[in-house]
Amino acid sequence: MTPTVTLVGASGYGRHHLADLLSWHRAGLITLGSVVDVHPAAELPDLFAAAAASPLVTTDLGEAIEHARADTVVIASPPHTHAVLARRALSAGAAVYLEKPPVPLPAQLRELIALAGATRFEVGFQQTPGVVAAVTAARAEHDLGPIVRVTGFGAVQRPDRYYARATWAGRRELDGVPVFDGSLFNPFAHVVHAALAVARAVEPQWTMAGLEAELGSVRPIQADDVAALRVTSEAGPLVTAVATTAADRVVHPSLLVEGRRGSLRLRLRDLSGVARSTPLPPREHPSVLRRAVLDPRGPADPLLTAAAAEPFVRLVGATVDAVDAPTQLGHLGRTCERDGDRWAELPGITDAVEAAVASGTLLSEQQVPIGPAARRTGLNGWNGLLRPPYDADRIVHQEVST
Repeated sequence: MTPTVTLVGASGYGRHHLADLLSWHRAGLITLGSVVDVHPAAELPDLFAAAAASPLVTTDLGEAIEHARADTVVIASPPHTHAVLARRALSAGAAVYLEKPPVPLPAQLRELIALAGATRFEVGFQQTPGVVAAVTAARAEHDLGPIVRVTGFGAVQRPDRYYARATWAGRRELDGVPVFDGSLFNPFAHVVHAALAVARAVEPQWTMAGLEAELGSVRPIQADDVAALRVTSEAGPLVTAVATTAADRVVHPSLLVEGRRGSLRLRLRDLSGVARSTPLPPREHPSVLRRAVLDPRGPADPLLTAAAAEPFVRLVGATVDAVDAPTQLGHLGRTCERDGDRWAELPGITDAVEAAVASGTLLSEQQVPIGPAARRTGLNGWNGLLRPPYDADRIVHQEVST
């Protein structure tokens, strides 16, 4: 029987999912039964017609699931809406593919895990399975020795319209609901998740014990556009992450895996890289969305389960709990323009990012005026209950009644 799919969110990254789903619909692999979107784009009917699809388009997820009898609900809506939408889909008995970042609060994730039970429930960290496979293969072929540090990093330029595209963009909260947007937790979320997954692949007992966090903002936003984290564990490698969306020079999202006898640098986009000075050719990422929607009752990818996303969500929560607000760096930035786009950049930040990656240091240790770092210890027993205004019980109750 052909699986039926409901897509929630057909704009932004959801448009990529829509293109894939329509391609598989046209091939007869799935039926795209419904699309949920608050502001459906004018071109949707033409896209549907080209794929011989006729999904119901609605603003109501309940109506969409009931109309389509959806086997899988793919959720690509704004992050702060994920918890309530995933809860509704799982309560209806549908499998769920939830785009990254999953939910802001650990308590929300734990509730969804309990609700899902044996139902297939995956989080869309699409690149992580390919990254872990590439690192495993590289370690087998190149003697890196014991792994001591895993670093996720990158430096990109996001135009002003990236932060003006939606009311939640660049915000920690919106109308009292946590959003937790930020450089490492949204545009670079896949890098952080991959670094955590590699650390756990290297040492299955890896768990977050201590955290040092630095957040800064060149733009006038609530969230950060410059960030660095250093995470310790009682077992396994140090995990660091450093990134910016205010780069003065672009460095593609990547991973550095450092061993005692050599290192591996891997670009996430195509899994190309260098292991102990040996070039690694590009590898193709598996289509995790395709597997999820074609086999809604099958087992979830172990690297993409909601439980596998918990270290990432706990790290986000611990960072927000540790850092009251990003350090304001606007006076050090400059405005650039090209081809009709405007963006803010911080001179020298990309050099500082690369130096921090090479040495395992934070940005403040590279003379970026973003510190001192906020520190938290004893996090391996941390239950994820944040101080007000992000108290988990209040937020979860608020969303249940939405």
